[in-house]
Amino acid sequence: MDKTDSLHQNALEYYKYFLEEKITIHVSTIVIAEYSVGDDPLNLPLNNLQIESFDFIDGKNAGLFHAHLKGNQENIQGYNRRVIANDVKILAQIQTKRIEGIISKDLNSFKQYITPLNDANLLQVKFIDLNISLTQTLGKLFI
Repeated sequence: MDKTDSLHQNALEYYKYFLEEKITIHVSTIVIAEYSVGDDPLNLPLNNLQIESFDFIDGKNAGLFHAHLKGNQENIQGYNRRVIANDVKILAQIQTKRIEGIISKDLNSFKQYITPLNDANLLQVKFIDLNISLTQTLGKLFI
């Protein structure tokens, strides 16, 4: 949403691609809460997003994920508990709702949360790195 962000063009390209390919774009109520700190969430393109509420099963999975990650201190070193809790909650939603991918610029989350959870077969999700343009991700023949 921030046109001055260095990754705005990448985000816009992915967004347009997802719409053109009729790929459902999910957004968590947790992400909406985080977004609301800096901007009114009514500015989001809500008509193109499927809003996912955090529910009981998500909470159960988040606890399982957090327990697994906490068991390996390397995964959570340097992160405060609230940050871990939000990331883990979002990943739990992804697993519960059987969402196939997550797009983010947060490589630390990928390394410290997604990879260990995928490796433990607790999560099955593809990480799409927003730092990499759509053209690079798909290849120029597909654009």
